Amino acid sequence: MDDSTLGNRPLPESAQRIASMDVQELTQKFLTRVAAPTGFDVLFDYLPDVYFFVKDAQGRFVRVNDAFLKLVRKSGEGDVIGARDYDVFPPSLAESYMRDDRVVLETSRAIIDKAELMKNPDGSIDWFCTTKLPLLDGEGNAIGVCGITRDVKKMNASNARFLCWEPVLTTMLNEYATPLQVPDLARRVSLSVSQFNRQFRKRFHTTPRAYLTSVRLNAACHLLLSTDLSMAEVASRTGFYDHSHLTNHFVKALGQPPSKYRLRHASSRAAMAASKVAPRLFSK
Repeated sequence: MDDSTLGNRPLPESAQRIASMDVQELTQKFLTRVAAPTGFDVLFDYLPDVYFFVKDAQGRFVRVNDAFLKLVRKSGEGDVIGARDYDVFPPSLAESYMRDDRVVLETSRAIIDKAELMKNPDGSIDWFCTTKLPLLDGEGNAIGVCGITRDVKKMNASNARFLCWEPVLTTMLNEYATPLQVPDLARRVSLSVSQFNRQFRKRFHTTPRAYLTSVRLNAACHLLLSTDLSMAEVASRTGFYDHSHLTNHFVKALGQPPSKYRLRHASSRAAMAASKVAPRLFSK
């Protein structure tokens, strides 16, 4: 069949021209005619359970929707535009988000449906599902990142492939201080250890042990900023064997020991201490 026909019917001349035009060029020409702020991104303001954001190559927010503003407890877009993840999220979480941004920018490849920890509007931390895409200029260079993130608990039945892991995620969030083992987690979803490891890595882009460690590190960060507990006590309450075990993982993930982290974020610690309402770590 000739490229310019559909069955036995010829395509209109205008359609033939489009068919021969580079698809990316067609898209770019159209999008350059769309005037801000009435672009497609405005649609995300009508999706209250979808948190939309755009960042430039320096990690600065340049566009967010209303739901995102509520997520980070800001009253207007002006409170976020120009800010970075460190300005609106806990430092340990911010570093993870920025690390993923760098991967997207350096490879120009998307990150699809990654499960990660994020702060809820009430200050607690829970599981969210995030997708990030590179934003390219006319020469194909990555100049920014756009993305959406969703609360796992609010995702509908069409996301059953993700929600079937809810027993494992809940166990990690609620029992991170206990000596959880991979076989224990595998039993939660009726899988063998080998099946569990393989499927978890495919779904979450990391190992179960690494994910559990990230939960524990975020719990440790919270205690470091919200309490005067000793390092040994912080380690004990967050599932690490001792102070040295905590420090080793902390330095590997955040590039600094927990004592320096506490000192560096002393202002955040003071703000938590002055708050009349004690912030919750993980939602129930």
